[in-house]
Amino acid sequence: MDNQEYWANLIKDVEKWNRWRFYNSEVEIDLSGMSFCSYNLEGINLSGCKLTETNFIGCNLRFANLSNTELVKTNLIGANLRMANLYKAILINTLLMRSNLSEVNLNNSSIVECDFSGAIFHETELGEAVIIKSNFSNAKLINTHLIKANLLLNNFENTLIKNVDFRWSKKIKNTVLIA
Repeated sequence: MDNQEYWANLIKDVEKWNRWRFYNSEVEIDLSGMSFCSYNLEGINLSGCKLTETNFIGCNLRFANLSNTELVKTNLIGANLRMANLYKAILINTLLMRSNLSEVNLNNSSIVECDFSGAIFHETELGEAVIIKSNFSNAKLINTHLIKANLLLNNFENTLIKNVDFRWSKKIKNTVLIA
C-alpha cells in the first residue's frame, strides 16, 4: 500500500485521522492530486498538509484545521468551510466558487489568482491577508474583516459588500462594478 492509498483509507474516519495526527504531528503529509469529493471531513486536522491539485468539490470541511496548508490549484467548489481555520494558508489558483466561507479564519493568508465567485463570506477574518488578482464576482461579503489586508487587482463585480471593515488595508486597482 503506497502513502496516498494509506492516507485515503485513514482520512475516511476523521476521529481516527485526528488522533493519528496528534501523535504524529512531525510527519509531512502530501495529499496532492487526491480526490475527496463530497466527503464529510468536519473537524479534520489537515494543518501543514500539501494539498496541491486536491479535489474537495462539495466537501464538508466545517471546523477543519487547514492552517499553514498549501492549497495550490485545489478544487473547493461548493465546499462548506464554515468556521474552518486557514490561518497562514497559501492559496494559489484555488477554486472556491459557491463555497461557504462564513466565520473562516483567513488571517495572514496569501491568496493569489483564486476564484471566489458566488462564495459567501459572513463574518470572515481576512486580516493582514495578501489578496492578488482574485475573483470575488457575485460573492457576498457581509460583516467581513479585511483589516490591514493588501488587495491588488481583484475583481469585485456585482459583489455584495455590506459592513466590511477595510481599516488600514491597501487597495490598489481593484475592480468594483455594481449592476
